[in-house]
Amino acid sequence: MATSLVDKFRRELRSFYALTIINIAFGGIAVALGINLVTQTILILMETQNLLLTELTFLVVGVLAFGIGIRWLLASAEILDGVTDIQDDYDKQTVKINDDTMTHLIVRMTSHYRENKVTIKYLSLFSKIAGVCFLVSGVSIIVNSILVGTPFNDIFTILGTIIYLVFGTCGIIIPYFLNQYSSIWDDRIQQSVLAESALDKELEGS
Repeated sequence: MATSLVDKFRRELRSFYALTIINIAFGGIAVALGINLVTQTILILMETQNLLLTELTFLVVGVLAFGIGIRWLLASAEILDGVTDIQDDYDKQTVKINDDTMTHLIVRMTSHYRENKVTIKYLSLFSKIAGVCFLVSGVSIIVNSILVGTPFNDIFTILGTIIYLVFGTCGIIIPYFLNQYSSIWDDRIQQSVLAESALDKELEGS
């Protein structure tokens, strides 16, 4: 088995794995934000005994964020489950991997992608959107600190900025690399469809 093919498959697998992990992180953040908004709004309503448009808006946004976050987590976990199975089989075979094993792993990877293609497209889109939001938040913290005249004199500000920038960068870069591999998987799927069609025609003619 050519080392280049093994390395290429490993990069594809890692990119697939990274997309699910970053989306699980974003989904968890969405759930946390939703819970926080709903909790804070309920506390305000209990204190004021008056439902204003602002509180209603925060409540609706919180419920939506929570629901979307849960769906986001479930979709990511479903994709991750299949990727983890492939990763485990690959790790067991790395030392003595052969052509048949590599072919089997590639077929499993392509099949998993085909079965979850729509979900994966959405995860890539959500990851990019979340990544942009995190980058904007990180940059706004930097700009605000500079304008205030006390740039990064707080450890929490520094850590928060780093987290925003790292998550934002990962959210954008990971889908970019995965999209490159998606074209490869789409080509494999197309080739398999053509092969199946050719086989059907040959069987019909025999």
